[in-house]
Amino acid sequence: MKEQKSTSERIIQAFVELFRDYGYKGTTTRAVAERAGVNEVTIFRHFGNKKGIMDAAIQSVSYHPKLEKIIHEQMVWDLEHDLWVIAEGYHTYMEKIKDLVLIGLREAELFPELNETFVNIPRQLKESMVLYFNEMNRRGKLVDVDIDFQAMNFIWLNFGYFLSKSRFGDSVISSSKNDFIKHSVYLFARGLTP
Repeated sequence: MKEQKSTSERIIQAFVELFRDYGYKGTTTRAVAERAGVNEVTIFRHFGNKKGIMDAAIQSVSYHPKLEKIIHEQMVWDLEHDLWVIAEGYHTYMEKIKDLVLIGLREAELFPELNETFVNIPRQLKESMVLYFNEMNRRGKLVDVDIDFQAMNFIWLNFGYFLSKSRFGDSVISSSKNDFIKHSVYLFARGLTP
């Protein structure tokens, strides 16, 4: 038996579908209501406005909760192993939401409210990575470095690969995701291990 989606879930799903097809400006609350099978007033009651739906949509596809779960359940406190697990999960996740990310990045320049929403993605990832690196430091398994910088370095390293592959395919870097993770994680871990 198929589980019924809640009203909020249907609204968010409709928003994401329309956003992929028409961008932020072209995604109206009226169109979202029609696609979700609800009254437009229901959208305002649940989310306040279009930005509220966007915030909820981004939160619903956020990697942050998945990364926290990975850190709490899959870490063996070996830097190279753990960074491999984190990077692999990140890339698998980003592939699933690639269209949403690319459209969001393109349109964030046009809509300041969209930019505010998208900035939370790396901010949340950074918080999780900082917690992980702090724990590794506490265990004596990390050299003395600025942990905030290293968290962002790891995020941007992986995000840069994702963007390059998404935008340019193999014309910039032809290596596979696994080869990229293997070599970059090895080098990153080597630089941070005492």
